[in-house]
Amino acid sequence: MLEIKLTSGPRNATTDAATGLRYYEWQGRKLPSTTTLRRMAGLPFLLHQWTVSKVVERAVAEYPLMQQMMERPRRPRERVRDKNVAKEVSRWLRSAATEERDAAAELGTLVHDLAVKRTPLAQVDPDARPFLAQFYDWLDVSKVHIIAVEQQVFNLDIGYAGTFDFLCEFPNGDIAVVDLKTGRGTYSDHALQLVSYALAEFVGFDNVVDVPLTRALHRANTMALLHLSETEWTYQRVPASAELFGAFKGLCVFATWAADHMDIASVVDYEVKGGVVLP
Repeated sequence: MLEIKLTSGPRNATTDAATGLRYYEWQGRKLPSTTTLRRMAGLPFLLHQWTVSKVVERAVAEYPLMQQMMERPRRPRERVRDKNVAKEVSRWLRSAATEERDAAAELGTLVHDLAVKRTPLAQVDPDARPFLAQFYDWLDVSKVHIIAVEQQVFNLDIGYAGTFDFLCEFPNGDIAVVDLKTGRGTYSDHALQLVSYALAEFVGFDNVVDVPLTRALHRANTMALLHLSETEWTYQRVPASAELFGAFKGLCVFATWAADHMDIASVVDYEVKGGVVLP
């Protein structure tokens, strides 16, 4: 069994305050994270549909409140309706698309941190305790040995970086990259995140390659999602395939191109205009 000191914590990662996109730096080179690549390429279709449905649900279910907000009495000496009213209502509607997701993300981050630290259940917040209990049950049932947690990986050739959750060794000798999920479910695009770790060239931080962990990562022959809910855990193995590798590489190319060409002017080399005015 591999015995590598368990270390934790991504380094050299920054998040752009304006866009929320995350980048890693390696020897002066700025690399988008795997999750940032997915965002740069656009919201996944199902997530987009879900966010739209949340806004619609709020507008329908809370219409009286929205109407009350829109018909707010004018302020003294105000000649026209406050222009900020429409902005406030719009912001209130848009928040429906993110409130539930943000709350779930906060809980997921908490569960992840507690799992990494192996925090005793007695010391855990009641909201997170059921999820953490499922994680500990998976450890007990699988008899897995955790080699490393939260390690940065890089692929300078393709141009990205990321942080895997767990690198594990099973009793049968399989070595797996495992990504922890606590949302409502797992989705096909999560496989793209997994394969990015499998395609990584090396593990490293502070511009130094971690040779032992890189060797361990290159020995990995399995990648999987570990989904935790309040009542159960689900371990989903994702087989490597040329199709999956190709999909991720295509995502990288498209996301980078889309980010570099936000305006049509960046790809047009000739333009002519015409027109006619009808009587």
